[in-house]
Amino acid sequence: MQRRFKQIYNAMAKILKIQTGTIDVVVTSEFENEDAATQDKEPTQTDVKITEFKVENTKWKKGGLADE
Repeated sequence: MQRRFKQIYNAMAKILKIQTGTIDVVVTSEFENEDAATQDKEPTQTDVKITEFKVENTKWKKGGLADE
């Protein structure tokens, strides 16, 4: 009795790890002058520093990111 085996190639699927949670940030905005800052005009430079990231939920999903 002869058995034939079919090779199955299991390609690794891309997995997305989606984490949601809360963050603490420090946002520093630089304006040209005091008038621009008080009139809510666009800042000339903005710096964002993440000080803490607390993960509250993690989900796993098959598939990749959609090309945009």
